[in-house]
Amino acid sequence: MTTLDVACAADAGYAPHSAAMLHSVMSQRGTAELRIHYLHGPGFPERSARMIREMAETGGAAIDFLEIGDERIAGLPEMEFVTAAMWYRIFLPELLPEVDRVLYLDVDTIAMDALEPLWEIDLAGSHVAAVTNVFYLPSHAQRPTQLGVEPGDYFNSGVVLMNLGLMRAEGSSRALFEYATRHAAELAWPDQDTLNVVLGPRRVPLHPRWNCMNSVLEFPWAADVFGEAAVAEARSRPAIRHFEGPTINKPWHYGSESPMREVYFEHRRQTPWPQARIEGRTPANVMRRLLGRGVSA
Repeated sequence: MTTLDVACAADAGYAPHSAAMLHSVMSQRGTAELRIHYLHGPGFPERSARMIREMAETGGAAIDFLEIGDERIAGLPEMEFVTAAMWYRIFLPELLPEVDRVLYLDVDTIAMDALEPLWEIDLAGSHVAAVTNVFYLPSHAQRPTQLGVEPGDYFNSGVVLMNLGLMRAEGSSRALFEYATRHAAELAWPDQDTLNVVLGPRRVPLHPRWNCMNSVLEFPWAADVFGEAAVAEARSRPAIRHFEGPTINKPWHYGSESPMREVYFEHRRQTPWPQARIEGRTPANVMRRLLGRGVSA
């Protein structure tokens, strides 16, 4: 039987959203055994961990909680609107020494189709498999070139199939940490930029349905990145829906008009936090989020 290893990272405030994501994963794992690796920082509420554990085990999944101490991320750059949890994944090769590959999912994703086909993709000596990023603004499109990355090779880091065996063998955790700390002042989207520079040269590009971003659904220039047929398939048959971008794009935000928002709430209702708290009710707060600069949150 196939064993599917899935990792995510969250702080206390994102625990309910992570539960919705994990519930969707459990619903789409097919016949595979599921092992969840939940990365968190110090002070993660024991009650939240207990509730997520009970949900996972009731759903037939194994789960472990892996704490990342503040000392491990000291010196890594921060980003407005994104917590330090964005860095936890770089330690997965050492945190999971017996695991050869893991599917990392941001907690603003929802699985909508069977995950085994993604899990079984041949990494063929590559560090990662991921979907090419579609940028929100023309100014963003220059970011890969500034990093020395070809624009078509820059991937979104919200859904990443990671080759942990190869990353361990090549010391990728250390390489990621050193690049990020050396270039902290130059990184616009710190974790995503770093993952692209260090791991991107050996990437398997994925069909956009495996990371169906807001930008894939809404922007016509997504067809310039993937082709019209691939974009049409991703829009009609997304496998993983990713609510990336500024906070107003999150399905739980008051001002959100993100397509498929209701899918998040369908899964949220089946978690220990069934009553979702809608955030960002004041117009001023909505405007602040609209002006946010993140694209990979």
